[in-house]
Amino acid sequence: MKYSSLDVPPVIQRLDGSADETRASLHRRKFLRIGMLGAAAAAVATSSSFASWMARAQSSTPDLIADTYNGLLAFIVPGPDSYSVEQSVSPSEPGGLAAGVADLLIVTVDESVPYAPPFSAVVAALLNQLAEAVHPNGSGNFPAPFSNLLYPEKVAVLQIMDRTDALKPLSGILPAIVAFLCFSDAGTFDRATRTITAQPVGWDISNYSGVADGRAEFRGYFRNRQSASDSNAQGEN
Repeated sequence: MKYSSLDVPPVIQRLDGSADETRASLHRRKFLRIGMLGAAAAAVATSSSFASWMARAQSSTPDLIADTYNGLLAFIVPGPDSYSVEQSVSPSEPGGLAAGVADLLIVTVDESVPYAPPFSAVVAALLNQLAEAVHPNGSGNFPAPFSNLLYPEKVAVLQIMDRTDALKPLSGILPAIVAFLCFSDAGTFDRATRTITAQPVGWDISNYSGVADGRAEFRGYFRNRQSASDSNAQGEN
C-alpha cells in the first residue's frame, strides 16, 4: 500500500481556516508521534554535522532513502528477508519488511517536521554517514551503506547516536516508532473500509490471535466469586 503526505495531516493546517478540522484530525497517538519526532528533528539541527547531512540528503534518491529504511526495519525486527540476511541476523519468522510499513514509516518521519529536503532523507543521510564511519570502505548488496552493515555494526551506529547529544532524542524515538509500526496493523489497514485486509505480521510474531469477545484464560470467577458484595470480601479475610 502506497501512502502519501495526504494520508497524515500536518500538525498545523490553515489552508481552509478551519481549526476544528485540524483538531479532529490530530488524535493523541499522532500528536505524540509527530511531537516526539519534531523534538528529535530540532535536536538534530543543532549538530555541527547538520550541514553535511543536509547536503547528502539533497543528493539522495528516493531508492536510496527507501533502501536505508529497509535496512532499519530489518535491524529492529529481523526476518528471513534479504536485508536481514545481509546483517547476518535473519530468523525464520516474518520481520519488519514483511509488515509492509516501509512507505508509512517514511511518511511518518517526513510529516514530523517541514524540512526541505524531507526529514526522512536527512535521517537516512546521517545513518549512512555514521555507517561509513563504523565500517569505512564497506560494500555489500545494497546501495545504502547502513543496509550493508552487520547487525553489531548497526548497533554501533545507534551507540554513536546515543553518545551524541544532538542525536540522542532521535536514537530513542526512531527505533520505537519502527517497532510500533511493525507490530501494528498499519500495513494491512484499509483506510476506506477501516478494516484489515490480511492478518498483520505483528500478530503472527507476538502470537496475538486477534479481536475476540472473550479469552479462554479469563473464564470463571476469582475465588468462585459470583458478586462484588461486601459479605464475600469479608468472608475471605
